[in-house]
Amino acid sequence: MQTNDSNALEWQHPAPFIQPHTVSQDELDFLGHVNNKSYLAWMEQVAWAHAKAVGINHHLQKQLNRIMAVYENCMHYHASCYEGDELLIATWVGERQGCCLRKRHFQIIRPRDGKTVFSAEATYVCIDLVKHKPRPIPQAFIEPYRQ
Repeated sequence: MQTNDSNALEWQHPAPFIQPHTVSQDELDFLGHVNNKSYLAWMEQVAWAHAKAVGINHHLQKQLNRIMAVYENCMHYHASCYEGDELLIATWVGERQGCCLRKRHFQIIRPRDGKTVFSAEATYVCIDLVKHKPRPIPQAFIEPYRQ
């Protein structure tokens, strides 16, 4: 998703894939702000939505016997979020590292104040679905993001 309103915000990438989200009560911790595990879930959800939006789905992954699995996450919490906060959760694919690794970036902006409340970088490794061993990233997982 890309909206005109989101273009005015300070995104770290010129054309991120964006999903709107409203914080719900079940995403809070006992302190009343968003639980850290919710941010991780949002990262997974927006990454899958982005992949599916460019045509990378479970059928293709099974056909190629490949999947991109998280190898490492580095997350930065810049400001707290609370129930009812409207957020824009963005992602974009980053640089490839060798034959099997690729970065993916994340940024969450709260539009009401334009603040980046969260940012993260994940490293994914391409693995064989059967043997669970690293394998080169197929072109079918690279080309769709270039369009």
